[in-house]
Amino acid sequence: MEYSYFISQLDKKLKKYFNKYQEHIYCQKGCTLCCEKGDYPMSLIEYKYMIQGYSLIENNLKIKVQQNIKNMKRGEKCPFLINNLCAIYNWRPIICRVHGLAYLYKENIVKIPYCANNGKNFYSVYQNGQIEINPITENLDTPAILKNIECGEYKNLYDWIKT
Repeated sequence: MEYSYFISQLDKKLKKYFNKYQEHIYCQKGCTLCCEKGDYPMSLIEYKYMIQGYSLIENNLKIKVQQNIKNMKRGEKCPFLINNLCAIYNWRPIICRVHGLAYLYKENIVKIPYCANNGKNFYSVYQNGQIEINPITENLDTPAILKNIECGEYKNLYDWIKT
């Protein structure tokens, strides 16, 4: 299966989840809490897809991304974040696509977007380490989503770029 087709199907499923939980989702265009600090783990297939997208963006954006990469530090701002927007939004990795959703990671472990602690996604139903509503029962971590695809090794964005 072609990865771009796989992503289009994943996006359709995720859109349903975002619609179902829209009253708990506060992500808006320009909100960058999830892009300001992180490791951004991804598989090789996702990284190659991102680079494909990067090759298609305007040259002025490429220059800004290259400057960000030059100054990139581990665990900090994503280099593709330009003027509070993702320069490669259509080619972003799965971790970025699912951010904002609360889902069942393991039998009794729910992953909540960390921005819940900043008054954002799911904050109104997340108290004292517990979520007060039923989360999505599907594990939306990248390895679980890609379990049936040959995706290569996993690294964080810093390691993909700096190696």
